Amino acid sequence: MARPKHRMPELEAVLRSAERQGWRVTGGGNTYFKLYCPCPEKHKKSVHCTPSGSNYKRNLLGELKRKTCWKEES
Repeated sequence: MARPKHRMPELEAVLRSAERQGWRVTGGGNTYFKLYCPCPEKHKKSVHCTPSGSNYKRNLLGELKRKTCWKEES
């Protein structure tokens, strides 16, 4: 079964990027999505369905880059 889409297109793009990098994306009910990294360190991150502000995406990407093995796509 396919996962539900995020309501905000810019955050849906982050989820799709995670899937392309091999991350497992679950959830998507009314509260948040969960991202699970494929690396041995098992990083994980939650993405809220209702972001708290206009800088949510920027802050999310910054935290993923600092605390996980997230790779920028070109």
